[in-house]
Amino acid sequence: MSAPPNTLTFTQEAMAAEFRLTFIEPDPVYARQAAATAFAELGQIENRLSRYVETSDLFRINRLGRGQATVVHVDTFQCLRVALQVQVATDGAFDAAYGSCSTAAPGCGPLIELIEAGCVVRVLADGVRLDLGGIGKGFALDRMAALLAEWDITAALLCASTSTVLALDAPPGEPGWAVHVGADQSPQRLLLANQAISSSGTTVRGDHIIAPHTGRPAEGAFRAWSIAPTAAEADALSTAFMVMGESEIREYCRRHPQVSAHFLSSPQAELVTIAAGG
Repeated sequence: MSAPPNTLTFTQEAMAAEFRLTFIEPDPVYARQAAATAFAELGQIENRLSRYVETSDLFRINRLGRGQATVVHVDTFQCLRVALQVQVATDGAFDAAYGSCSTAAPGCGPLIELIEAGCVVRVLADGVRLDLGGIGKGFALDRMAALLAEWDITAALLCASTSTVLALDAPPGEPGWAVHVGADQSPQRLLLANQAISSSGTTVRGDHIIAPHTGRPAEGAFRAWSIAPTAAEADALSTAFMVMGESEIREYCRRHPQVSAHFLSSPQAELVTIAAGG
């Protein structure tokens, strides 16, 4: 699919990834202003969700003891809410607190409580250590898309490197934005609109994905892709699908008909596709 007229692309480094915005806009000055606003939002989100930035919400949460609480920005609160929802839905295959220590054993259930009134986060055990690296980039893409909609930019493709992609309205006259799944030597082309896709695997960073229930590297798949309505959900699910077995993924997609999956069990294996609804 060749680029339609008035297609512009802008890039920015953040969250250890290259964020790329591609959208349709005939006025390049207006497009640059919209992109700059979206990237400014991205910077703010990174500063709130990073566990390394000493002024971030996450840094502050990770230093709380059992029963202590803190007020966080609404973005942090919403990201944590999605993370907890996916944790429950996947029986802990995705867990933003998998690195917790002391009495906060991995895989023992949610270790924080979210209090809607005032965006308060309460820690339920000592040694809680949250890491939103498995969902933060997707959450940032969702927030950037919402901001671009305020600029009346709706036909767009938002990417966090090649790992998480959010496709908004399709380009004029096209059924969707092209993305690829499967082995690098034989990729399969998909067209997405108003959906997100995310991938996780061991190709680039090795066995870096931990199975929360065991504390050991995940053994479920060599590489996994998830397609979901939001980028945050897709981001978290691609990590979870690396941990879950094929039957568990099929059951998840059956119970969540807006989600579909693709995965490779090994570099030489055939791509397995699990359509939305199982």
